[in-house]
Amino acid sequence: MQKDNLTLKGKFRYTKYHNGKVVYVSPWIENLILQNDAPCGLYVILNRMLGITTHDIEITSAEIGTGSTAPAITDTSLVAMVLDGIPIATRSRDAVGEITFVFFINDKELADGTYNEIGLRAGTQLFTRALIDPSFTKSTGEDFRFDYTITASPTIES
Repeated sequence: MQKDNLTLKGKFRYTKYHNGKVVYVSPWIENLILQNDAPCGLYVILNRMLGITTHDIEITSAEIGTGSTAPAITDTSLVAMVLDGIPIATRSRDAVGEITFVFFINDKELADGTYNEIGLRAGTQLFTRALIDPSFTKSTGEDFRFDYTITASPTIES
């Protein structure tokens, strides 16, 4: 008997710019696709399949914060959000089961400080939450780019 599984994963990386020049690119960092019934993440996707259209599943923005608590599938917000409504600069389908969102935060939009968490929103609902590890410290004159990739991988087991 064959059965199939679908895995939904996310990862992101950030690039730090100073005076327009790349000064650091982080390694790829895994994130958590939320699964609670708040509704967030996978719950919203499953509701849409049932025809329940109360909440949108289109990723619309990102947010960043200073909280350092480990993500849990039941999260409904960042722990200590500092900047929300970060617009999508670009979005693309990179492969059949992979999409990428790019967010850009310029120096004037984000206060200097240390940032530990990032999340994606689908309308007003938090869709993903991750710790930025290693965290980054933003200084005057620095801009940031976040590349956020979500992959859907089907597997078939015999």
